[in-house]
This record gives sequence, C-alpha cells and structure tokens, in this order.
Amino acid sequence: MKGAKSIAVCALMTALVAVATFVITIPTGATEGYLNLGDGIVLFCGVAFGPLFGFLAGGLGSALADLIAGYAHWILPTFLIKGAEGALAAVLFVLFRKSKMNRFAAAVLAMLPSALWMVIGYFFASWGMKGSAAVAWTGVLGNLIQGGVGIVVAMAFLAALSRIKNLTSVIGKNAFFDPPTLSQKDKDE
Repeated sequence: MKGAKSIAVCALMTALVAVATFVITIPTGATEGYLNLGDGIVLFCGVAFGPLFGFLAGGLGSALADLIAGYAHWILPTFLIKGAEGALAAVLFVLFRKSKMNRFAAAVLAMLPSALWMVIGYFFASWGMKGSAAVAWTGVLGNLIQGGVGIVVAMAFLAALSRIKNLTSVIGKNAFFDPPTLSQKDKDE
C-alpha cells in the first residue's frame, strides 16, 4: 500500500483506535487507568498492516483517546506503550508466519506477548508516575483483562474481515489478508 491510500488507511485506523479506546471507559482505580476496547484495534492494526501502522495507529490513537478523556499526563507513556504493542504484534506475526504456521494461530501467538508488553509497560509507567509499586500493582489485573479482551476483539475483526472477497483491493496488500504465495519449491515440499 502506497501514497494517499496508505495515509488514509492509517488515519482511519488511528481514529478507530481512539474511538474504541474512548467509547467505553471503565476506571480501574489508583493508577488512573481505565478498561477499554482499544487494544483490540491496536493488535488488529499490527497484525493486519505491519509494524509502522501498528505503531502509528496504536500510539497516536490511544494517546488521542487519553487527551480526549482528560488523561493528558498519560499521552507520552500511552503513545510509547501502545505504539510498541502494535509494532511488536506485527513483527511477531511475520516471524510466526515464516514458520508456515496458520495465520490465525500466528496472530494469537503474536498478540499474547504484545498484550503482556502493554501490561508490563503500564506497570512501570504507573510506578514512575505514582512513585509506588504498590499503586502500580493495582492496575495489573485490569490491564491483563484488557489485553485478553483485546486479543478476542482483534481475532473477531480478523475473522470477520477474512470473509470479505477482494478486501485487499480496498485496503491494499497486507500481511494477514494477503499472505505471501508459496514458491514452487515450498509447494513441492
């Protein structure tokens, strides 16, 4: 995907991350965190569109949601944590696919450590911002739940969109919906 189409899709995914993050917010206590559905779109973007889109849409969309929700002091940590979550999912997905793993299994296996990264990232960010490991621990369970729900949401998106014929003509070539074709050597093995 190149040029204007690439920019448009990335902007759309960024907006979708922001909306999914902001639409349903359930406060989680002392860390000032909140449960949301944004991780599902962050993980989806990484797996479907690659590390750059995963980083940009995940980081910018989540940071924008923090700004809108009144958590401006969390913008930088959120940008870095969620951006890295999306990029990590993309990189791991490609690595798992190189082993000829089923694309859905590869997606789940890529999302698990990516969601765990989000939990660890927010633990240390909370610890640094609140000055207390005890306070930071109060956000871990909520972030684990959010990561798990995010994986389910992302897989639902991937499964639903996989059924659309000629999807790549609309969104462009990508890692999940337009997997590389097998070479003749691979077909013979």
